[in-house]
Amino acid sequence: MTKYLRIFRVLLTQSAIMAISVFANPTVSMAALNTIDLAGSWQFQPTTLATVTATSTPREGDGWQAIHVPDNWYRQGKDISGYAWYQRQFDIHPALAGKQIRLVFDGVDYTADVWLNGKYLGHHEGYFQSFDFDVTDYVHNGKNELRVLVNSPLEKPQDWSLHKRLLKGIFSHHDTRPGGAWSERGQEQNTGGIWAPVRLEISDGIAIRHVSITPQKQRDDAWNIHSIVMLDSRVGRGPAVVNSTSSNPEVSTFQVEATITPENFTGKPQTFRQERKIKAGQGTLVLDLPFSQPQLWWPAGHGKPNLYRLKLSITQAGKVIDQRDSVFGFRQVQMDAATEQWQVNGRRLFIRGTNYISTQWLAEMTPQRYERDIGLIKNANMNAIRVHAHIEAPTFYDACDRNGMLVLQDYMLQWGYSDDEAFTREARRQKADMVNALANHPSIAVWSLHNEPPWDSPWMRDKYQGYSPDQNRVLDDLLYQDIAALDTSRIVRKVSTTKEHPWIGWYFGKWQDFAAPAAAPWVTEFGAQALPSLAGLKKIFKPEALWPDTEEKWKLWEFHNFQRHETFDIARVQQGSTIQEFIANTQAYQAKLMQFAAESYRRQRYAPVTALFQFMFNEDWPSVNWGIVDYWREPKAGYEALKTAYQPVLPSIEWSRESYKPGEIATVGLWAINDLWRAFPQSQYQVSVVKNGRVVMNKTIKLDIAEDSGRKLEAFNIEQLEAGEYAIRVKIVAADGRMLGQNQHMFQVTPDL
Repeated sequence: MTKYLRIFRVLLTQSAIMAISVFANPTVSMAALNTIDLAGSWQFQPTTLATVTATSTPREGDGWQAIHVPDNWYRQGKDISGYAWYQRQFDIHPALAGKQIRLVFDGVDYTADVWLNGKYLGHHEGYFQSFDFDVTDYVHNGKNELRVLVNSPLEKPQDWSLHKRLLKGIFSHHDTRPGGAWSERGQEQNTGGIWAPVRLEISDGIAIRHVSITPQKQRDDAWNIHSIVMLDSRVGRGPAVVNSTSSNPEVSTFQVEATITPENFTGKPQTFRQERKIKAGQGTLVLDLPFSQPQLWWPAGHGKPNLYRLKLSITQAGKVIDQRDSVFGFRQVQMDAATEQWQVNGRRLFIRGTNYISTQWLAEMTPQRYERDIGLIKNANMNAIRVHAHIEAPTFYDACDRNGMLVLQDYMLQWGYSDDEAFTREARRQKADMVNALANHPSIAVWSLHNEPPWDSPWMRDKYQGYSPDQNRVLDDLLYQDIAALDTSRIVRKVSTTKEHPWIGWYFGKWQDFAAPAAAPWVTEFGAQALPSLAGLKKIFKPEALWPDTEEKWKLWEFHNFQRHETFDIARVQQGSTIQEFIANTQAYQAKLMQFAAESYRRQRYAPVTALFQFMFNEDWPSVNWGIVDYWREPKAGYEALKTAYQPVLPSIEWSRESYKPGEIATVGLWAINDLWRAFPQSQYQVSVVKNGRVVMNKTIKLDIAEDSGRKLEAFNIEQLEAGEYAIRVKIVAADGRMLGQNQHMFQVTPDL
């Protein structure tokens, strides 16, 4: 099989590191050979420490409480911030003597200091990464004691909220946090804790720590699978070296085998084998494997999201030493620099997306819950998700891969941060963690590094006394340079700009202003708030607070993210006289605004609009905000409205009025928009006008609809209007009778105008 390998080489590393961040779900995509799960009941004790040292120890005696791991501590009834000790005991069987054992944490929010049997293992910072320690020399046969000091602090008063130092994005500062973005309570209900699995990984002298896979197209159907394998070997002692040609007598020979198998479709596996000489220490094994005519990964609505599984094994004398496997896909994503149009596998694609924050406490998200969310998103005719200013749990990205859902992945920078050297260094380190962690996911198409940085947010001038128009500019330049060098297989954007966030009809202007030309090709935020259903509100508020009619009650609603000024003074939504009216009025406003905006932007497809991301898909805690589904995933009226506006084949109605006087002429524009990569010749555009439930006018327009197209057909007039309720209903019907899309516009004719 050697002749099939283009390159199969080993690079040297300069030094061994105590703990390296990888980000993988071992049960889904990176299964190790043998593991011991450390989930279950741990002991927990909050503490107040001024400093942490390698010799710090938890208080003895009373004060320990039971807590479940993995989980966020708030979900376990521990409403704290700052430091807390975790500890548990586990057994090591004598049969594991001589094995290499690594202690792996898949996620701790925000920092962790770790001790095993009194030996300090090290420190880790960052909420989303997996990190690990080689504990081979520190485990005992029989009982072992593991202690972890977790710190999830509040931002210091002098740093909050313009000069933040925690790289947590929306988990520390955001409109949708408990308390909102700007109140003194905006850091409540802390997200800290050992929220992801903890385990021991066991191998025979060599541990495969991480496999990063980047398919690279060479020409036609010829691809190269570029894989970087992080190894930790205890074969010998000395510098960290993995070298196939070394004459050092301590070097041992192993067989490396890579098998590539179709994951979600039928096909034959391909296997590559080679012998390698590996010496002790940490090393990087680089594989370049040729692969011809792969089945490509396509986004939802445009083909199948074909995936492959790469299984990597290291063996010696027929014995498996360690193995890992990871799922990946073959695809190319690009952006035209001039037009900012997305291209997937060489095809232009219009993006219909949403902003997404699954929850404030990531431990509550299971694979099944992610599948539920993505099912709702796909059902609403969306093909992309913007992960808004944070990083989700690993199983989210697995679900996006399987469902063909494109991802615009933000880094966790939200508004203003410190510009000092230490913070910049840490932000650059964790940015590399993000790229390395998520590299294998074909669903991720875009890296976006900073949401509304101070240097692009002139509104901050009125918000903060110490505002500087250049704040974080150097930081963002460095992050952009870093990530552009790290990953050439994806679109990289420095910021999500305020120009891309037309909060028309909510923070300024009126919803009808969405009829104006878009300011940028990418629209990455637009929307409005709406109340959940009455059943949802009853889960949030006690009966006495369900109808806000005092300042005290309004403050409680505002803690749950409701924006009073924007709702009543800008959007001019009426509260009504009952809670049912209040719910209906807010949901109707959100639905109308989003459908009107989305259709306006759809009619501007590629002139200049290329991508839409509505804000937000769901509410990420029991709250009252911008979700089109609530925290319990019950859809609001806005869900159906956006589903209509996002139809791949859309008969769009261009309208400007909802009411007329008798005798006036109602005029609307009729549009046929097709985002699909197939044409529909000999189609029909059917129009009917319904007055008070009775059809009063019909018209059929014959047309050929080109693939990936949008055009205005004609102006449509309704004359001799009489008083009543009217609906203009439109359909696009294919030549074979299939209904491709439908829409309607309601208006009234009344002499009382």
